[in-house]
Amino acid sequence: MAGLGTTAVVVLVVALAVGRSEPTIGGLALLGATYAVILVIDDPPLDGRSTVVGAAMLAVGELAYLSLEARTAVTEEAGALAHRVASVAVLVLLALGVGATVLTVVDLLRTGGLAIEVVGVAAAAGAMGLLVLAAREARGASE
Repeated sequence: MAGLGTTAVVVLVVALAVGRSEPTIGGLALLGATYAVILVIDDPPLDGRSTVVGAAMLAVGELAYLSLEARTAVTEEAGALAHRVASVAVLVLLALGVGATVLTVVDLLRTGGLAIEVVGVAAAAGAMGLLVLAAREARGASE
């Protein structure tokens, strides 16, 4: 397991040092495979670390390709690179938030009980509210 992770990091470092994008894909795939091996060995019912691992892999991939593109980029506006890095940071934070939300929903569904009933009632009420708003807007547009 450590050997697979070390190989993944070495492949990524070599890919970035050489300036080639093809080995970067292999390095990212090896990182994902390393995490998959950890999941198979540990066999957790629901791994809370998966959101962090997914967001971190997204950051590594985006920043790796950003560094490769920055080498060959035509002269850009001042601050364009900082803007891209900020965009990657926002993307990673969004991925982290969505992943945490999905894990929370899955955990609620798996748990069941009163909590899932409350979520179901809230979702149904929200859906009905959206239908009422859509009907009002359609009625207002036809008059």
